Amino acid sequence: MSEYVKIRDVSLKYDISARALKYYEDMGLIASARGNDYAYRMYDEANIKKLEQILILRKLNISVKDIRRIFDTTGSEVVLEVLGKKVSDIDEEVALLHELKEIVIAFIRQIEQADFSKDSDVKSLYARAREIETQLVNVEYTGNPSPVHRLFEVAEKLEEKAASRLSIPENVLKRLLKNVYFIWGSNEGISVADELGCRYGLFVYHTCEYRYIHHKNADPKFQPELSRDVPDFFSLDPEDAMRRESGVVHDFTPMVIMDLIQLAAKHDGIICENAIDIDSIAPFITHAVDISSVTGDGNIDKGLDNFIDQYENAIRSRDISDDEKESLIHKLHVTWRAGKPENPRGTNPYGVKQITWDDHSTVERTADEIAEYFGLTRAE
Repeated sequence: MSEYVKIRDVSLKYDISARALKYYEDMGLIASARGNDYAYRMYDEANIKKLEQILILRKLNISVKDIRRIFDTTGSEVVLEVLGKKVSDIDEEVALLHELKEIVIAFIRQIEQADFSKDSDVKSLYARAREIETQLVNVEYTGNPSPVHRLFEVAEKLEEKAASRLSIPENVLKRLLKNVYFIWGSNEGISVADELGCRYGLFVYHTCEYRYIHHKNADPKFQPELSRDVPDFFSLDPEDAMRRESGVVHDFTPMVIMDLIQLAAKHDGIICENAIDIDSIAPFITHAVDISSVTGDGNIDKGLDNFIDQYENAIRSRDISDDEKESLIHKLHVTWRAGKPENPRGTNPYGVKQITWDDHSTVERTADEIAEYFGLTRAE
């Protein structure tokens, strides 16, 4: 019989979190066993070898999807295909970087040969550079294209490549977010987050307050839904509105994470409250809770989600019949429930604590419960 190793020992040996191990289990890459008389998950020799292979492939920036393909097939064809594609991608990126270097050098030579003696001020230099750029872009040239044209092409390709992979390694991202506390769920999370921030001197980041800024800064290429202008969001059909809201949250989540990384360098602790794409960040976070409101009869609590409240009020204000209004509201609630499972996404796989808000809950008691779970202590 193979020797089994406890998850804690595997975590320490390979410098990998228990959540990351659980993530690889959920993706079907490895499997653990749990004896009838033993509470801990354990790994046998075969799965430890698989884990070693996963870690090597991740170091090579191979996606989890491609790792699954490799593990799901016998022979070497798939692994050679994946690695060959990776080599091609690296070759292309190296070539683009080399060309970018040559373009920058060419610009340096042009600047060295230019006479800025009459325009030494930095602002004048910038204005002149912008003027030259505009001329190069707008004027038709014969022969070789201008360096500016090619610079835009090269930079665009490099941006596409950067966007197609995780730029920050998983362990680094987890370390950067280690003092960020996430609170998801119902409207009560706003008050609870503010209460915790006040108690423990934490910066509170309400994602809804930053949505407009992210909308303004969104790139249609990378944030298509967030960039799309929808003049009257609440006039959409409920199913369309839900898809729109889900797409917006997915698009601005990376922008929120970048905000949090920058804020983490300035503050000892941060609470991030409200909508964020749980699926995309759950493997990289350390502290998170999900607050779910419930009613005694199991029906949707109207105060459960501010998005639902606003949408329902918008429906009631429409110039349509009462029957049409009730039909749309019913469709809204059904659609919402379909996208909100009883156990929120990530709760079981990633250790996100489930907090229930009912008729007996208060902001103070809920804050106490979350503070204990997060291990927050008041400053001396």
